[in-house]
Amino acid sequence: MHRGEFALRQVGNESILVPIRNRVGDLDSVYVFTPVAARIWSLLDGARDNESIIETICSEYEVESSVARRDLGELLGSLEAADLVGETVEAGK
Repeated sequence: MHRGEFALRQVGNESILVPIRNRVGDLDSVYVFTPVAARIWSLLDGARDNESIIETICSEYEVESSVARRDLGELLGSLEAADLVGETVEAGK
């Protein structure tokens, strides 16, 4: 589940994740997302497991599940390393 201290904002054609509380002036805490990454961010609500996120991405972006699974894993790893997400929900848990 993503942390609530950030908000995703649409600026032109880009989705930008910006801090809204403690790090509001910290430009190192601003992230630019691809459209798919922005959609995944919106799906990280703590109620969906990785498999349901993969299914949604596959149906909305015409991508094979193996590619979506790999890309989701990479994105979650990056988000966790940047402390942008808390514990993620794994399939079957």
